Amino acid sequence: MNIRIRNELIALAVLCAALLSTQAQAQTPQSRGCNAWTNSKPSSLGADGWAALEAPVTGGCGALPAKIYNVFNRSQLVSALNGGNPTAIIPDPAQKIIYINGTIDLNVDDNNQPLTEESYMRMCNYTAHATFYDPVTHDQSGNGGFFGAYKTAYDPNTWIKQSLDPADNRPPALSGPLEDARLCFAEQQRKRVQIHVGSNTSLIGKPGTNARIINGTLQLGLLRTSNLDQNYEAENIVIRNITFADSFDMFPGWDPKDSFSITITNTNGCQATYDAATNAGPHQCNPRGGRWNSEYDNISVENAWRVWVDSNTFTDEPRIDKLFPPVFAAPFNEATQKTQHHDGQVDVTVGATQVTMSYNLFKTHDKTNLLGGSDTASAATGYGPGKIDVTFHHNYWLNTVQRMPRVRFGRVHVYNNFYDLDWRSSADYRLGETWTVGTAAKLLAQNNVLDIRNTSLVPSSKIGGYSSTTSNRTRCTAAGFSLAECGTYFFDSGTIVTTITASTTTTEVQDIFAAVLVKQQSSASNA
Repeated sequence: MNIRIRNELIALAVLCAALLSTQAQAQTPQSRGCNAWTNSKPSSLGADGWAALEAPVTGGCGALPAKIYNVFNRSQLVSALNGGNPTAIIPDPAQKIIYINGTIDLNVDDNNQPLTEESYMRMCNYTAHATFYDPVTHDQSGNGGFFGAYKTAYDPNTWIKQSLDPADNRPPALSGPLEDARLCFAEQQRKRVQIHVGSNTSLIGKPGTNARIINGTLQLGLLRTSNLDQNYEAENIVIRNITFADSFDMFPGWDPKDSFSITITNTNGCQATYDAATNAGPHQCNPRGGRWNSEYDNISVENAWRVWVDSNTFTDEPRIDKLFPPVFAAPFNEATQKTQHHDGQVDVTVGATQVTMSYNLFKTHDKTNLLGGSDTASAATGYGPGKIDVTFHHNYWLNTVQRMPRVRFGRVHVYNNFYDLDWRSSADYRLGETWTVGTAAKLLAQNNVLDIRNTSLVPSSKIGGYSSTTSNRTRCTAAGFSLAECGTYFFDSGTIVTTITASTTTTEVQDIFAAVLVKQQSSASNA
């Protein structure tokens, strides 16, 4: 070799070594530099919108080879998220890339065997019923098994035959051994199907494997004072190229207070206090309300930020809602009183902010995207105005009902999305309301396109909703936020609505702001 060339190569090697040494000193022992060679495929880079406000979202880009995982089942996924320690209390914060291969079922035991309702009953040492559902019908229609007994004990037509709770003028909350047992079953399921995701993580569907996560929820960050799990913060998370299906709550609970309304007339036996001797009480009024409530979003973002959810699919299939109709007699058998087993698809709640959702398909679902889970602000927990900032762009909602999104407190940008919805009475998932502006929300909607199947023209009121009261605003300012921060703002432009009927197709640009303004002015209690 030519001496000059050799010396130049030696000098180059020394220079490279020095650069690598300097780079290594600037990195943690658990990461390499994030570049094309250390990135995931598909890339962990490319987030825009609110997620990338403060810094690029990189996820696990730059992870050491030992922190790059291919997982095929629940146990492997949990181990990877916990840095190889499946019993860790808090997920591993080191940079990591986790490739999802094929279908990962979260509702399985350590041997990857499916868990049933009876599995969780045994975990609670429950022996009063051998089966959860009726042993003959094997579904919610029967009167045997645990669920049959639960329906009988808490039938709202019977439960309402007692005095209303004076604190809220609603029926008392459920109590008794059957509700205690259900809560135990539900807690055992939660421990199994709620999987925690920590900081600096890329969860990537391995191309060509039809990557799916089913029967459970990914929990990004945790901030709950009543939860037995240890709270933790999470940031810099990327979730791409995965289908999330059927996050199914086996043990939904009936809440007699939820959405309950009643007018007490004190005539014809209609009164708030139950009197067995005269058969007077709330049951003699015209009560409405009560709901089945479920847990488990496909993805729950809580106490987390700098999160990018991109190019995923979310669906209830195969256990869609129409398989679980109302189980009680009128007046507690409205469509909204179906036995709900699904919660949200991607919800962003307390302590969470700076999230971007892009190029996702949200389909076959009721409540898709809740932003902010409560109307009560708290400066102490970081929940309130300007604390839930989310961008939605280039997403596709197909046969969904509501919360696309539903906003409390956040500053939310919704642009360049497509909605393919159905408002016909025959629809399995019938359109309720597309966008809902809630307490202290700031919602900017631009250039969204909606195709809505119906028998006649669809009014703008089905697209824009409003739910913000003066009392909520007062509570917000009392928590230490300014009046401007606690105000509710909405702006839309370029909203194109196409109504598709059996005989015609009509396309128009609609003024959604005008419809929302009508709702805002419809009640003196609105802010």
